[in-house]
Amino acid sequence: LSAGALLALCEQVALGRLSYGVAIIRPPGHHACQDKPMGFCLFNNVSVAVHDLLARRLAEKIVVVDWDVHHGNGIQEAFYNKEDVLYISLHRYDGEEFYPVSDEGRMEKVGSGGGEGFNINIPWPCEGVGDGDYLDAFRRVVIPVVREFGPDMVIVSAGFDAAVCDPIGLCKVTPQCYAVMTSMLRLASKDKLVLALEGGYNL
Repeated sequence: LSAGALLALCEQVALGRLSYGVAIIRPPGHHACQDKPMGFCLFNNVSVAVHDLLARRLAEKIVVVDWDVHHGNGIQEAFYNKEDVLYISLHRYDGEEFYPVSDEGRMEKVGSGGGEGFNINIPWPCEGVGDGDYLDAFRRVVIPVVREFGPDMVIVSAGFDAAVCDPIGLCKVTPQCYAVMTSMLRLASKDKLVLALEGGYNL
């Protein structure tokens, strides 16, 4: 149901029946790998949706922006060799000590083969990252790259565990900052934007 809800929303946006939307779904998905569930994630909702859009030729190029505080290792794995999917993740890394506790979230992981250059990791070195850090990364990296890539759709792995007061993320991103980032992506995607709920541990 979680993956199917996102599929249905992406289809409506791809067909032009909606300009944008939010899939408020559980369980989340961005840690789920091709052969195993991880981190409360059973099916990788965003990866399933992207594969579906490409297979049905509802989109030719897709950007996935992952602002969940954890690295979306499952999404990276799914598209690491692909040039038609650009994956950008902003996440706590903490020298490989923050979940999912691997080196997959480091900056040097840029894709391989035909997908080299289409995987971008922006790893934060510690807790306490806030609005200024995220907006600076968006202005300097995320938005320019999205515009240059020219996707048919942008899908956000929209975890809210980098939000202020989240007991696991321990970062300081405010609701206003999430609103600004969403607005920036709407403009860069020409309104072909879908947000899919990922993590978050503070109501």
